[in-house]
Amino acid sequence: MSAEHTVGTAMLHLVASQGIPVVFGLPGVHNLTFWSSDAPVRVVGVRHEQAAVYAADGYARATGRLGVAFSTTGPGAVNGVAAFGEACISGSPILLISSDVSSALRHPDGPRGILHEMADQAAPFAAFGVRAVTATSGEEALREVAAALSRAHMSPGQPTYLGVPADILGSTWDAPLPAVPSTPAAVPADDDAVDSLAALVRQCPRVGIWAGGGVAQAGDTGEQAVASLAERLGAPVVTTYAGRGVMAGHPLTIEASVHEPEVGELIGSADLLLVIGSAFDAMNTKNWKMPMPARRAAIGLGDELPRTITWDVLVRADLVATLGALNARLGDVRRSPWNDVPLRANIRARVSADERTAAAVEFVEAVETWPADGVIVTDMCIPGYWTSSHAVQPRRRRLLNPVGWGTLGFALPAAIGPAAAGMRTLAVCGDGGPMFARGELATYVQEKLPITLIVVDDGGYGMLRFDQKVFGHEHRGVDLVTPDWALLAQSFGIPFTEVSDGATLRNALAESARRDGPSMILQRAEFFPPASTSPRWFEAIPGNTETA
Repeated sequence: MSAEHTVGTAMLHLVASQGIPVVFGLPGVHNLTFWSSDAPVRVVGVRHEQAAVYAADGYARATGRLGVAFSTTGPGAVNGVAAFGEACISGSPILLISSDVSSALRHPDGPRGILHEMADQAAPFAAFGVRAVTATSGEEALREVAAALSRAHMSPGQPTYLGVPADILGSTWDAPLPAVPSTPAAVPADDDAVDSLAALVRQCPRVGIWAGGGVAQAGDTGEQAVASLAERLGAPVVTTYAGRGVMAGHPLTIEASVHEPEVGELIGSADLLLVIGSAFDAMNTKNWKMPMPARRAAIGLGDELPRTITWDVLVRADLVATLGALNARLGDVRRSPWNDVPLRANIRARVSADERTAAAVEFVEAVETWPADGVIVTDMCIPGYWTSSHAVQPRRRRLLNPVGWGTLGFALPAAIGPAAAGMRTLAVCGDGGPMFARGELATYVQEKLPITLIVVDDGGYGMLRFDQKVFGHEHRGVDLVTPDWALLAQSFGIPFTEVSDGATLRNALAESARRDGPSMILQRAEFFPPASTSPRWFEAIPGNTETA
């Protein structure tokens, strides 16, 4: 490296050395070094720091690589907190590098009025329980970047916040780049725990498997390990939002939402539910009130699992290694599939025949035509809920969903990440979510990103309107003024199409998928929410009087 390099550009060279071609950020007076002409990666400039972090999250989820975002000091850093939280709760491997005020200007007793100064800029990020540090030297800053790159392939993902004082960030770096450590060794399974799990599996003839995002993050080996166990046990496999596309097309995969009553009945009728690579969180389990068998076991990491329900066996270890050991202990076990009901087809037929939900099913079936090698990003909105819970995914990492932390306004900016990596990306939004980040339409155009933005306009926050109706409340705060979408698209030079139903939507999606740059599709519709939304969690279970 030449003497003209700064610590900031050295960071970019380190990121590029690991095959990461694109990063996301917004320039500020304290971090302009990242926009040096020497940058070896593409720096996608966004219009708001939150969008940079969402884009990094989208990139990480779609590619499995570290997503990198930059922000400037103080308000620039804090603008990214909500998106950083979504990445933390969803287990996305991202690195947010924020400049901080000059260490030379700081006073040892506290803030003294420096532009953008905070007493502890890392503190809001540390609140998520992840690594959040402020570097005190260029050497430390680069070591932290190397460590984040090393952790990128761990499961669950490990988000990192790194603050670097502006005088350190812009200082000269003329030393070799630090080596990126090997990915930390997988947490091995305790032999006694695996023995206990194997004994439990042997005792239970009908095992159901619940596969989560950890299986998707574990790649081919994780997916194959789960498939091998499922085939051995004849076990049906259901997936969480983050696990959509795992074992796609396999005859044992249910490929339907765990919230649908038919799937709930299947899970409840098992002798044992085996949860693999999932936090078994409230949104996927109806606040843990879904039907469950008496015996439950789990394989996974993270602090959440022990706090969810009572487990007969809980193996807190790497899922691939654990499944390998479990399969070895079950060598003589071979079972036929115990479920032969075509649940997905039955559920699709039922919701298609329901006049309340037929139009939403048409929408889902149109979205399912999106190219298999593309990506679908959904927002917290009724069309997003339908897509996430009902659209069949042909592969893992194709569906990106914010039901980790539940951040509205996710889809439009998160779509920037996979699109910047060259993936044809579909963002599914209501009319409320895009208004959080409408400025990123300029990013779409400036960067020539292959993104199709679908807006389903129902004149407000449709899900909240439905909630108020269920609760018997008047509609307040949920009916919104929405823009002239055609005029908005035109103002950015984005091709625009308005559709009226599933058939016209299919045609519009096919045309937009052939474009090199962005496009926008509008459908004016008020869809009835799917069974995955909390007001409907229990309505279809006869005799159940519990509420969400």
